[in-house]
Amino acid sequence: MRRAWLLFLFVSGLHAELLDRVAIYSGRQVITELQLDEEIRVTAFLNREPVRENSETRRAAAHRLIDQMLIEREMQLNRYPLPTDAEVEKYFQQVKGQFGSESSFERALAAYALSDAVLRAHLALQLTMLRFIDFRFRPEVFVSNEEIEKFYEANLQNWLRQRSEAPPPSLSASREAIRDAMIQQRADEALNAWLDQSRKQAKIVYLDRTLE
Repeated sequence: MRRAWLLFLFVSGLHAELLDRVAIYSGRQVITELQLDEEIRVTAFLNREPVRENSETRRAAAHRLIDQMLIEREMQLNRYPLPTDAEVEKYFQQVKGQFGSESSFERALAAYALSDAVLRAHLALQLTMLRFIDFRFRPEVFVSNEEIEKFYEANLQNWLRQRSEAPPPSLSASREAIRDAMIQQRADEALNAWLDQSRKQAKIVYLDRTLE
């Protein structure tokens, strides 16, 4: 009986290893096949799209998970504050509210083979990335009034062509919205540059070469 039990443990462990084998690693951090599968399904769920299991979506999911891995590492090294449970819960409820009712939300989760816990974990990672941008890059971005005015003038004609039936918003009414948009764009550009450099330094190893 003991021999049969040991054989069962061996087979179960082998099955789990096959299901959740490591696809990518960098140092002690790993990305598994199950994490890739979850990332694909959560992304499809949030975008209200069908789940597409192909090489393109797998590579895109792998790159997102690598970005998250690098950001988590940087957050820990520099002790940036992580999102609180309350912030994650608020974000979760916002997503949930988009489905109209509890039953609609639960049906959608089931259709994508997701659980509340998996969705919360992925939303927490999204908030972590946004917080990293806010702490690491946004404070370094400066947008002058002159730049805002140039942006407004450059886009005024487009507004008039597209919405000729309504007057365009004034510069004074648009100033802060333009400033925020320009700051966000430059912060995103700075993040992308940082991620490119971090990937080169991280010694990322693809055990699944199709994900490169």
